[in-house]
Order: sequence, then structure tokens, then C-alpha cells
Amino acid sequence: MCHWQNLLAAKEGRVLNRYWRIFATGLSFAAFGLGGVLLTCALIPVLVLTQDCSTRRRYGKRLLKKSFQSFLWGMQILGVMKLEVEQMHRLKSGGRIVLANHPSLIDAVILIALIDSPNGIIKSSLFNNPCMYGLAKIAGLMRNVEGPELIRKSIESISAGDNLIIFPEGTRTKVSGEVVFKQGAAYIAIKGGFDITPVLIVTSEPVLRKDHSWYKVPLNKPVFTVSVMEEIKVSTMVKAGDDLILATEELTEYLEEYYLHELKEYERSGIRD
Repeated sequence: MCHWQNLLAAKEGRVLNRYWRIFATGLSFAAFGLGGVLLTCALIPVLVLTQDCSTRRRYGKRLLKKSFQSFLWGMQILGVMKLEVEQMHRLKSGGRIVLANHPSLIDAVILIALIDSPNGIIKSSLFNNPCMYGLAKIAGLMRNVEGPELIRKSIESISAGDNLIIFPEGTRTKVSGEVVFKQGAAYIAIKGGFDITPVLIVTSEPVLRKDHSWYKVPLNKPVFTVSVMEEIKVSTMVKAGDDLILATEELTEYLEEYYLHELKEYERSGIRD
């Protein structure tokens, strides 16, 4: 009898905790939005009175990183989620392509909070969003609609020492276990002669997915695990004189297979509760 009572009490506790996390999740995103709007208001004079330059972008990236760190800290303090990182020492130096899968809404926030000298390619609509405009503009983040100019800016950013974060899926993963990449990341790597540092992001529970509303909170607190994998030496895969378009297609296929394999290995490992 006591055994069943304990099980029932544990289940009730988990249900109550879930309701708390729904409230805390909403509170976290509300604070993110309000904080972003206030920062945009504070940064407008700086953006108007100063020119876009490497010094402004450097301080902007520090502010962006600290802001996102504060957001993640708050989410963890409130019990919304837990963040675990592995092999972060592989990202100590700058000037690299950081490639990541995209299972949840806050993946970019997590990576920018963890990585030094972060840069990223974000949706153009976010530059029209008052809660992101100030930080995105002062940090020098790039719009994803600039075409050939985006390739040039990406290569310049990495060459200048930035760690360029790219989600080659282009959006959050629609179906768990499926990985479909666009070719932009591979093209930048080959064109610029950069190696790729892959990052694997996995969640213990489905949360903040593509077709999930923010309030669809799982019964158990989700654990986000960010693993930095060994660097992929693009130079050993692409030879001088290779056709750029064909090489881009082949590298993209390789990266898709790589991530599918790593995700399957994660599932087999039994880490997921």
C-alpha cells in the first residue's frame, strides 16, 4: 500500500512541478522580451552616434553573450531546464565554423552564451523585432537573406577571429531523427578554406520543438546536452582543383550522414531517461 502511495505522491509532485515550469517558462520568455526591448532602447543612441566597426562589434558580442548567459542562468534557477556541456575546450580558439543541429528554440541562445567571439546568421525578421534589434545590430549578426554578400561577410567574419555559428538545417528540426542540411555551410567552409567544428545538441525530452508551443512543457525537466565534437578537416576531404559545386554537395551529404550517425549513437547510449 505504501509503495503505491509513494508512486502516486511522486507522480503528483511531477505534475505540480510541470505546472510550475509552464509558468516559469512563460516568465523567462517575458523577461527575455522585456529585457531585449529595454536594451534596444538603451543602445539606439550608441547605434546612431557610432559607426559600425570591429571595436563596436567586439563589445556588442560581449553584451550579447552576457545577456544570453543571464537568460539561461535564470531558466536554470527557475527549474525550467538543465544545461550540460561536454568538450568545450575544443572551442577555446576563434576563427572557426561552428556547425550545430537545431532541435529547439533556444539552441542559438545556448551556443552564443557558451562560445567566445560568437557570430551568427539569423532570420531577417529578427532585425525587425524590438527585443532583438539592438543586440543583433551592435554585435554585427548577419541576416540570412543577403545572398552572395552573405558568403563574403561570413568568410570575413571567420577570418577576423569570430566563431561563426551555423545551423545548416535552416530552421528547427521538424522530425526527430531526420537531418536535412542546406549547402551554405559547406560552401563557406570550402570557399574560405575553413575546417568545421561540429556541435551536437540533444534534449532529454521533446521541448520547444518546431511545431511545439512554448507552453507544451514535458512532465520531466528537460536536460540540454551540448557536445563539441572533434574538428572535421575539410582540407583532407576537398582537393585543390575540385569542382566547387560538386564538392559542396558531397561535403553536405557527408555532414548529414555524420549528424545522423551521432544522433543514433546518442540514442543507443541510453543517456535519454
